[in-house]
Amino acid sequence: MTQNEHGAADYQITPPKRKSRAIWWIIGGIVLAVGLLGTCVRGGVKMFAALGERSDASLEFAKRVMEDGPPPMGDEIYAQDFEATQPQIDKVQRIIEHFGQVTEYGTPTCSLRSSANLDKSRSGTFADCVIGIETEHSPGRISINWKRDEEAWKVLGFHVNYLDQSVLLDKADQADRQSEATDADPE
Repeated sequence: MTQNEHGAADYQITPPKRKSRAIWWIIGGIVLAVGLLGTCVRGGVKMFAALGERSDASLEFAKRVMEDGPPPMGDEIYAQDFEATQPQIDKVQRIIEHFGQVTEYGTPTCSLRSSANLDKSRSGTFADCVIGIETEHSPGRISINWKRDEEAWKVLGFHVNYLDQSVLLDKADQADRQSEATDADPE
């Protein structure tokens, strides 16, 4: 066994202390945290802008539908996956007419979602918007479903729901009375 100049054996010598690298871990952690926070903020700002854009577009589309009727089948506003026929669109228009003009539109509320599905038509980025309305005969709600189709938002579906169903029941009763009157009067 050899001894060094201090009189200790070689295996008893402690190596010199290394400099602490904790400061670099702290700096790296801070940089990572700032990067993640920036990404989250940027994503939040983009989402907020997209929601605002969909809200405005939904209100514009709702006014168009309620004042001029739903666009005809084949209109460029509809997504490729839009599954309605022209007779169905015409029926929606007739029902809307029974409830009268819209007197007040509420503020649209929208939510965004992205989904992946084996069915291609159910995959993509979607926005679901709801607008409260007041018509001459009933309060209601318009729901508009949007789909991002090749960098443009297209309508995937829309629904107009009225709270007072008696309006349509009254129309049905009138139609029944007219039918009975024609059946009873055989000219």
